[in-house]
Amino acid sequence: MARPVNVCVELGGRIKSTEQLIRKFVRCCKQEGFLRELKIKSRYVSKGEKRRRKRHAAKRRGLKDIQND
Repeated sequence: MARPVNVCVELGGRIKSTEQLIRKFVRCCKQEGFLRELKIKSRYVSKGEKRRRKRHAAKRRGLKDIQND
């Protein structure tokens, strides 16, 4: 089961129009990674592709650790 996504934007303050509200909502969804996750889960992914993605993510984590040291 997917993790719950809570994105909340309210009209008022700096946001004065519905167009700004929609832009803010889309920006928040992108930051949460909701659209990316939805796109990935919407199509079939083979076992080999899952393995390759997992291996690639591990390499990226390793590189990030090296750069932070």
